[in-house]
Amino acid sequence: MIDADTGACFRTRGAAIDSPGAVGRLLRSRPDSVLAHHRAEVQSRVTILTALTADTTPRALAEVGMGHRSALLTGIAVELALEAAHAADKPVAVAGVLGSEMVAALQPHRMSEELVEHATRIAAAGVELILARGQGSRLELTAAVAAAAHTELPTWAVVECLPGGQLTHGGRLSELCDELRAAGASAVLFEVSSIDGGLALLSQCHEIGATVVPGILLSAGPDSVRGFPTSGVDPAPWGARALELDSAGARIIGGGAGTTEEFTSALMEELTALH
Repeated sequence: MIDADTGACFRTRGAAIDSPGAVGRLLRSRPDSVLAHHRAEVQSRVTILTALTADTTPRALAEVGMGHRSALLTGIAVELALEAAHAADKPVAVAGVLGSEMVAALQPHRMSEELVEHATRIAAAGVELILARGQGSRLELTAAVAAAAHTELPTWAVVECLPGGQLTHGGRLSELCDELRAAGASAVLFEVSSIDGGLALLSQCHEIGATVVPGILLSAGPDSVRGFPTSGVDPAPWGARALELDSAGARIIGGGAGTTEEFTSALMEELTALH
């Protein structure tokens, strides 16, 4: 069980981190707020915490004049997540995130170099696995997976999907899974906006005999936007319906766009009862 939409959680508490450099400012000036966020996720009984490393790259931090502090702030981001994880009453792993959602990709040759540099920083800070993202770009996602796998840490790829479960960047699912597996991914997390879309993807993974472990990051609702909490959605029935993903073969489940700790807590209640 992976934690919820980090941006939505912080926005709920009045701290927007939806601009380049915002994470750097938060880590530098309000580390207590970051620690409180991770502790809230631990309280919701997730088993994987994601450290705020996606935007501690030199280019993202350069937006606020802190480009030279990438290694320092990456280390702080991971240390805060580790502190919350170590205080949990059950094992909780800490994952780093590689691949920014706000900073545009560079040319392919420079992009790979930059991703490898940051993956090395994340690994050195002490995470146990890396989640690779690609801004909806298949090329960038594959490059992020390869860079993360270069550290020899377990690497999970996050694939954004359209309503209904279609892949954002097109192509066949079997080819994508094989490509990501070849790049070094051991699991693929499909970020979907509906249960039905997630179930369709899990069914396809079963049919093609996917070479990677399938997982689902489920949005709070069909119109949810990453980084913004979704109002008007009751976490309890969301969690009850999300339970279908477990029965359909999802080995990794997490909160997608618009979810907060209330959603992951509701799902964990259902999973605990089932297992």
